[in-house]
Amino acid sequence: MAETQIADSYEIDETKPITFAPREWYFFKEEIKNQIAAGEGVDILKALHNARYYAMLDRSSKQIAEGKVVTFTDEEWEAFANAQDIH
Repeated sequence: MAETQIADSYEIDETKPITFAPREWYFFKEEIKNQIAAGEGVDILKALHNARYYAMLDRSSKQIAEGKVVTFTDEEWEAFANAQDIH
């Protein structure tokens, strides 16, 4: 079987197939349809990156809806930020 790469690879090797997560594939197809409808031509790399981004937003929205997030008060966030060693 050929070696594959995932859709979130930053550098795409056009000699290898790309493996999509289900939502990435859905958003990739939608992005291609939108590009064709806009008459812009098809930019595969843009569609790949947009699909990855849209799928990430979709996952994040589901996590928020399910309450799988960590919340901070302003004071907790300030204490956390102040404790970081940022140069």
